[in-house]
Amino acid sequence: MVSGPREFAERWMRRWKVPGASVGIVERGRRTVFRSYGYRDRERRLPVSERTVFGLASVTKSFTALALLRLQEEGKLSVHDPVVRYLPEFGTPDPRASRKITLHHFLTHSSGLPPLPSIYYTTVRALHEDPPFDPRAARRVGIDPDHAPIDTYAELMEYLRKARYRLLGPPGAQFSYSNEGFGLLGAVVERVTGRTHESYLEEAVLRPAGMRSTTYDPGVLFRYPEVTVLYSPRRTGRRRGWAPSETWWSDTCLRACGGLRSNAEDLARYLQIYLHEGRVDGERVVTARSVRAMTQPHVPVEGGVSYGYGIEVRPDYPGSPIYFHSGGLPGVSSHFVVAPRRGVAGVVLTNAEGVSAPRVVMAEVNARLGRPLDTPPFAVPRPIREPDRPLREYTGWFGSGEGIWVRVTAAGAQLRLDFRGIELVVEDLRARPAGHDRFVVRFGGAPGEVRFGRDRRGRVSSFFVGHRWLRRRTAAERRGARRGRTVW
Repeated sequence: MVSGPREFAERWMRRWKVPGASVGIVERGRRTVFRSYGYRDRERRLPVSERTVFGLASVTKSFTALALLRLQEEGKLSVHDPVVRYLPEFGTPDPRASRKITLHHFLTHSSGLPPLPSIYYTTVRALHEDPPFDPRAARRVGIDPDHAPIDTYAELMEYLRKARYRLLGPPGAQFSYSNEGFGLLGAVVERVTGRTHESYLEEAVLRPAGMRSTTYDPGVLFRYPEVTVLYSPRRTGRRRGWAPSETWWSDTCLRACGGLRSNAEDLARYLQIYLHEGRVDGERVVTARSVRAMTQPHVPVEGGVSYGYGIEVRPDYPGSPIYFHSGGLPGVSSHFVVAPRRGVAGVVLTNAEGVSAPRVVMAEVNARLGRPLDTPPFAVPRPIREPDRPLREYTGWFGSGEGIWVRVTAAGAQLRLDFRGIELVVEDLRARPAGHDRFVVRFGGAPGEVRFGRDRRGRVSSFFVGHRWLRRRTAAERRGARRGRTVW
């Protein structure tokens, strides 16, 4: 029987064999509680503390959104401006749609860009140094391990103009997570300010918030007294372990979507922005209007959750609306959550990839909201006994340019999901029907939802999982992906 969030976290650490984790909780808007678990360096038995620097991965996106809104406050841009006003080189295979894509669409992942392999090509050097990387596995799912590195914004925009893909739909029509769009917001900051995105963020957000241990620069990490070792999964037969790595995924053209490093001490200060209408210890960082813009539910995601600007929002969470976001990269799993009505916020940083870090900090916040500790941020639909549509409609292969493929087969009254990917391999995940093309799954110890989309003729044509839309694929397209011929 788990008696509280500390015991919950300790059990979670043992269950998933996570090397280290750092948790910070802001209560009543200011008082901060820190909890540390495990090791920042397991081999040398060096413990974690609130000062240990971890990767943030996609938690970075909220910082990038703040930078854009600061520029809007200064009258230097509007989030409703078209992207091509600042990046005339930007384009997609659909020139008409490209001209209609706005900064708002990038900020809300609603530009229509499908999941693409760009993130692997912007980090290809680090990828080859990562312990579990297998070039053969990459090629099997459509990732070219020999692709030339994409190092600059110009090269990323050239890739987006020339790559083989179709937009998911017109700008603003639907949500599908896009690192490329958020990465190019860094280029917008540079065009508007005449300086690097990193230096503008430091001056406009980090310094006013008193965040002294938050940085994009991997070289600076060696000057901090406590920096974590990164751990990636190492699989030997049926046994799973963790392989230490000194390689921080780093790139220039996608830093704005996942490149920050920080610690729980700094992030506890950062979360005050969302509790005090843009202030940290009385210091104005952004206006209350900008905070409202960030935390407004702009585009529906799933389970009662919408996307704001770099932040997910669930207005009807019991006890208080909540704002949150996760991050994941090799050696990184992170999450923050804010319950503004109760003056509570929390963050968890870990040094292991692919673990369900949100559960740890949600337990802390749920305890303060009077909710069961394992209540997830998303509303999970109730399963039904029998599917309301024939399961054969959903069976087949679905895949994306990010190297995620899933085979869907019928298994009695449930669906069986078998994932194949450059980083993700999960077999025999069972999905119970929940009606209206929705299914309930349990992954990483937590329940969640997956759903299917239909084309104009009513046929199942796509699969929504991990915040991305994967298109249905034919056998020929699966074979073509290995040869770089599939249109994403």
